[in-house]
Amino acid sequence: MVLTAKIQSHPVPEGNIRFDVPPNGAFIDENIRIRLTGLAPHQKVRIHATTEDDENRRWSSEAQFRADANGEVDLGAHEPTGGSYRGVAPMGLFWSMRMARDNEGRGAGARATFAKKDSMPHSVMLEADLDRSAIVSGRIERLFRAPGTVLRDLVLNAENRLETAPDAKPGPMNGHVARLFLPPGANRTGARLPVVMVLSGSGGGFDLDKAAVLSRHGFATLALAYFGAAPLPNWLHRVPLEYMESALAWLAAQPEIDARRIGVLGVSRGAEFALLAATRFPVLRAVVAYAPSSVAWDSGGRDRGTGESIPAWLWQGQAVANAPLPIRRFMWRSAFPVVAMRRPVIFRNLFLAGLRNSEAVAQAAIPVERINGPILLISGGDDHVWPAEKMAEAIVARSKKSGFSHAVEHLHYKAAGHLLRYPYLPTTVRSSGHEHLHGARLSFGGSAQADAEAQEDSWRRTVAFLRKHL
Repeated sequence: MVLTAKIQSHPVPEGNIRFDVPPNGAFIDENIRIRLTGLAPHQKVRIHATTEDDENRRWSSEAQFRADANGEVDLGAHEPTGGSYRGVAPMGLFWSMRMARDNEGRGAGARATFAKKDSMPHSVMLEADLDRSAIVSGRIERLFRAPGTVLRDLVLNAENRLETAPDAKPGPMNGHVARLFLPPGANRTGARLPVVMVLSGSGGGFDLDKAAVLSRHGFATLALAYFGAAPLPNWLHRVPLEYMESALAWLAAQPEIDARRIGVLGVSRGAEFALLAATRFPVLRAVVAYAPSSVAWDSGGRDRGTGESIPAWLWQGQAVANAPLPIRRFMWRSAFPVVAMRRPVIFRNLFLAGLRNSEAVAQAAIPVERINGPILLISGGDDHVWPAEKMAEAIVARSKKSGFSHAVEHLHYKAAGHLLRYPYLPTTVRSSGHEHLHGARLSFGGSAQADAEAQEDSWRRTVAFLRKHL
């Protein structure tokens, strides 16, 4: 299917200056090559981009250029002379956007990352100006899911089993706990589709946008919440792995789904969940783990009555063996830099301390050799949330030592941080508030450019991996 990016260009009457965007550039994860034509040879021009996220916060970027001898500026070939990014970057105006200052700090626990809560289209406004006087503007509409995608929602019934919700609309979930995206034509052709379950990280809730974007590549996708969305618990603790089993049973009963081709994609704690579940449910035939863990961790909380650590995961009513996090000692050591110097919290040090508990780590190590399919691991070398690189390497080492019969691939991006997802949304945020940090900020690591480059490469290779193995 060929789609044309929707762009409305408004040149000034006395000139022929206009934005030129080629066809087939509507999806959010597609590289759009933007050109500005009709300028005088070697003329200086500034291009400004603005958008709003799903919390109505404004984001913007800009770049200054000098037109070539033909009076053109090509973002895919020309390096800006100044602005919010450096180097030749066709999508630099998109990933280098920063939140407007008047939108920052909406509450102590406000998240600073770009908010995308559903799969509705996203618009970016472009404006070119000479000497701060606008000469042409345009609007690009970016799609997260293909037109004609069918949505189907899930709810928890009285027996805590998943079942189809009576309705599914492309907005808030309203008590639903999962959403299935079926690519266009799935109901007409009768062909059964591979499906990928998509799990969010420690922020909880849904990765609806990621599931929608992945579905446009021809997969059915299920965005599954496992905490942080009503009626589920609001924080990560005592999540039964059987919850995943219920979701798998529901998927297998859908007429459009090929139950022999089910994969799972998880991010951070969601990657931990994905790997744990795949060791128990052989129907999962491929695993993609962004910022993965080699260990099952506890929840980071303690039972007020017993003082014992609270498990994050349960299996058949019992705690999955987990490595405890020395949270009190870590917070005490972090108090001065966080409170007095107002530095964001680098939780990687907490997990590194947990990994030094060799006895607990040995018991809590995820037995990846039991997984019934290949594994793709993705890590950033400057991850400040936890040591994803170290834990990904531990997974690779364990798979080799055990004689694991499936492929294990580790994509490592040395300068990238923790926030790796699909490409071309803003990557400029280096730390963020969190509702459970009582006013402190969480550090992500990486840099805007390194994260942007890692997202672009890893997403392309993730789609190829899933196509190959499902």
